[in-house]
Amino acid sequence: SFNIRNDSRKTVEVFRGATCDNGAPIATVGPHSTSNGVNPGKTDAVKVRDGVLASFRIVHDRDHDDRDDKGGKGDRDDD
Repeated sequence: SFNIRNDSRKTVEVFRGATCDNGAPIATVGPHSTSNGVNPGKTDAVKVRDGVLASFRIVHDRDHDDRDDKGGKGDRDDD
């Protein structure tokens, strides 16, 4: 098993195997959060000696304003 830490403003999906097309994600970690004890299971497609094999992708989180990622003012209320 392994731990996932997401310091970004986006959501991260983690998949078992070397690519992100092996079914549903085994973990989805929201912005600025963690997921501990994720077990990717075994794969026969790729051989890794004494290691864990998983892949991830960053997905857009609709709950956050796009301006935050582009250096915008975000939630500041400067009138």
